[in-house]
Amino acid sequence: MEKNDTFKIMKNTKVLVSDVVEFSRNFPKSEAVLKKNLQEELFNLIRLLNSYIVNRDSNRIREKYMKDFIVSLSMVDYYFEYLYLNKIISFKKYKGLVDEVVTIRKLAYGVLKNEKELC
Repeated sequence: MEKNDTFKIMKNTKVLVSDVVEFSRNFPKSEAVLKKNLQEELFNLIRLLNSYIVNRDSNRIREKYMKDFIVSLSMVDYYFEYLYLNKIISFKKYKGLVDEVVTIRKLAYGVLKNEKELC
């Protein structure tokens, strides 16, 4: 098990990324740009979390990475809504993905709140 896997947000984000990459193979050809953008945003989430974990010396920089993570998570949430509204994914799949995003968002806000209390 990797060191970063002990971080619960990282675990949940990796699960979300692997789920989306798995089902995005079935996107229609007309939505190739959406698929590319969604996957880039998901991999950006992993990059932002790794940046947050690595930067132990400055709380201000860590807070910035976590806020950027939350913004990217909101964009991913929007992509999921778009996929559902255009009938690319089912309501059941949409509901499952949004539940994962909400869980990750709650954890991120908890980490952000905890960082502020420690300062």
